[in-house]
Amino acid sequence: MKSINFTAIDAAISKVDNLNDDQLEALFEVNSKAQPDLLDYVLSAAVEYENPDLEGLLIYYYCLLMEAYNQAGVKSRMIQVSDIEAFEEEFLSVLETYFEEENLDLLEEYTGQPDLVHFMLVEISTPDDDGTTLDDETGVQLFISMMALISVLAKSNA
Repeated sequence: MKSINFTAIDAAISKVDNLNDDQLEALFEVNSKAQPDLLDYVLSAAVEYENPDLEGLLIYYYCLLMEAYNQAGVKSRMIQVSDIEAFEEEFLSVLETYFEEENLDLLEEYTGQPDLVHFMLVEISTPDDDGTTLDDETGVQLFISMMALISVLAKSNA
């Protein structure tokens, strides 16, 4: 799979962050129709973690990452529930090892997307332009959810 670089990520940020509410809703609708099972999987994290604050973040970053793939010209095949189920056990094992060893190389290699991994680490650990920060629990939940999204896409295009 083609690696998504910071140029594509920056272009996605520029596009998504400059959309008005109607345009953002339209982008979300396009992305939800393009990958409905993947979106359902990502959004289920807010319910599983019992964290309603997570849902808006998941929607934003889902749209942002999907746009980064679009900006990089990477077209993904339709992700099915079976694709998600097939990757989950291995992903959870990799994630557990990552948290035990704090080995970023492991996630970069597993996802094949080092720039996206770094981007998400920065996003959860640095304050927004207005100075707001994510609490640690929400940040970790968002990171895990986006690593899952990135991993599923990578495995489906391998």
